[in-house]
Amino acid sequence: MKAIETYDLTKSFPLNQVAVSGLDLSLAPGTVYGLMGRNGAGKSTALRLVMGLLKPDRGRARVLGKSMWHADRGHRSSIGYVPQHQQLPGRMSIEDLGRYMGRFYTDWDQDALVRLAKHWGMNPSLPVGCFSRGDQRKAALLLAIHPKPLVLILDEPAAGLDAVARRVFLDHLIDYIQLRPESTLLISTHHVGDIARIAQQVGMMDRGRLTRSARLDDLQDRMKKVQVVYPGKTSPSHLQLPGMLRKESMGPVTTAVCELESEQILEGIQLPHGARIQIFPMSLEEIFLELFNNQQIQANLT
Repeated sequence: MKAIETYDLTKSFPLNQVAVSGLDLSLAPGTVYGLMGRNGAGKSTALRLVMGLLKPDRGRARVLGKSMWHADRGHRSSIGYVPQHQQLPGRMSIEDLGRYMGRFYTDWDQDALVRLAKHWGMNPSLPVGCFSRGDQRKAALLLAIHPKPLVLILDEPAAGLDAVARRVFLDHLIDYIQLRPESTLLISTHHVGDIARIAQQVGMMDRGRLTRSARLDDLQDRMKKVQVVYPGKTSPSHLQLPGMLRKESMGPVTTAVCELESEQILEGIQLPHGARIQIFPMSLEEIFLELFNNQQIQANLT
């Protein structure tokens, strides 16, 4: 059974604004999947469809084998969710929120919740409205993971946090992943560096469509920056490389971004005497920007 599965998931809003179009996604248990895309790409709508908070125009979504539209209390207790704009009741403390949420679970451990809040540097008896924004997001994550869900869905969980607060937040999330390797995590964000720290697989959304989905290490193995250095003062304009997405030249140096089956494929490239090839790895952020810009160019040409 898949932890999360969608088929042809589609949702439009008034004025024919397509938010999600034909989303097919299949995540095995234990997967850490990062959904990337610019603001407005459809990430939040996709997660709300998965959670049963929006009804699709077409297609279906299942979490742990069931539609969240029809999931019972027991099934929902196995799934944690933190929305992008979650507002915890400011007058309630973590202890208050824990006592309230504990009514919906059969094995809620209030004492363990209080201990974990203290371990994360939060006062569990203080109203959450007195917390910093970073601690409010930490409190939301704490309440979501405390029941030990089999599936955890996070929508822009570190949105609005400064670099230090975001790093602390991600450190806590990484701790949880290491403690619960059987849990499936689906996280959306436009902070690509955050995805690179935690994800095993990544997906890229653009204008409601999932344009790319791959294992992170496979993607980084395939995407390379290739530099060709020619003798002399200029480089020829006719250079073609396998899987080339774009190229630019400056003086005797041509730099290309290529998607390669393997680096060995470049060994057969015919180059002028004295020219040399250098291959460089790319960060996930560089890959995302290159693929996104390439998709934008193709869309503008059609």
